[in-house]
Amino acid sequence: MTSARVTAGGRQQAAVAQPQELRREGLRERLRLVDRTAPARRRIGVIVSAVGVVGVLFAILAAHTLLISEQAHIDRVNARIAEAETRAEQLRVELVQLQSPQNVTSVATTRLGMIPAPTPVYLQPRPTDDARAGETPPAPTPTTVPRCTATTVAPKTTPTTAAKR
Repeated sequence: MTSARVTAGGRQQAAVAQPQELRREGLRERLRLVDRTAPARRRIGVIVSAVGVVGVLFAILAAHTLLISEQAHIDRVNARIAEAETRAEQLRVELVQLQSPQNVTSVATTRLGMIPAPTPVYLQPRPTDDARAGETPPAPTPTTVPRCTATTVAPKTTPTTAAKR
């Protein structure tokens, strides 16, 4: 079909002049096949897309909720660690105070009733001690224990069920 500029009156005259069969063929050429399921498929596609977007958003929300709860757990654990470190530092300070010579002396005199020595006594090694330091001490002599022999043996008795009179 050729396209030409034709006025509205000219179209009517051309349509009247053409035989009925030619008008039908022209009509068929202008007709197109209409897919009646296309809008339904389009609606289904939109619905599936919307459900998919909502599903993805829900998954993201669930992931964020999980992250927040895990972060709260980590924060609680970190707080407990900080408390434990503070307590350990306090215990170290207390240990140093308890091990100080002044504290040991005061506990020994007050609680244990000890008295300080008037003059300290220092041990002096003899010159011969160094020479004998590498020696192994002599083995102890074994002592023999006398064996006991039984001279009397208890008679073998068998229990009886008869009553004694």
